[in-house]
Amino acid sequence: MKLHRRRAVSELLATIMMMGVTLSAGGYVAAAALNQFNLAQNSESLAVAVQEAAAGKLVSLIYTSVTPSQACPIYGGFHEGMVFTLALYDYGTTSYSPAEVFVNGTLYSGGGYGVVPSDSEATFTLTLSSCVHPSGQTIFLVDSYGDEVQIAT
Repeated sequence: MKLHRRRAVSELLATIMMMGVTLSAGGYVAAAALNQFNLAQNSESLAVAVQEAAAGKLVSLIYTSVTPSQACPIYGGFHEGMVFTLALYDYGTTSYSPAEVFVNGTLYSGGGYGVVPSDSEATFTLTLSSCVHPSGQTIFLVDSYGDEVQIAT
């Protein structure tokens, strides 16, 4: 009877130890995957910054605003709108003139967006196809040379 209990206890301990090993290995794999994802995100951001610096175009967001529209819902106590204004500043040595503008992944074509002169500010007004609010938007600009600027509001 004692031998049977000892064997059951040792099997239970072995099972608990294997569960611990499995959980430890799973935690290690999850941590490694998260680290890899963070490295990829940081590398992408760094690549865009290096590209901008090499091209002499260092464009930064100053502010965004939305012209309220009664046709749009209320967000944060204010009506959203479909006219989105974006103010940018180019700290670089070369002016920046976007040829394509994407807002939240949607291309707003038509050209004639204007120019952000070097060491200067410029405002862009986009008429969007859906209601938006000034914060929480991702703007991606590409000029005719392929130089990219990504901004999150």
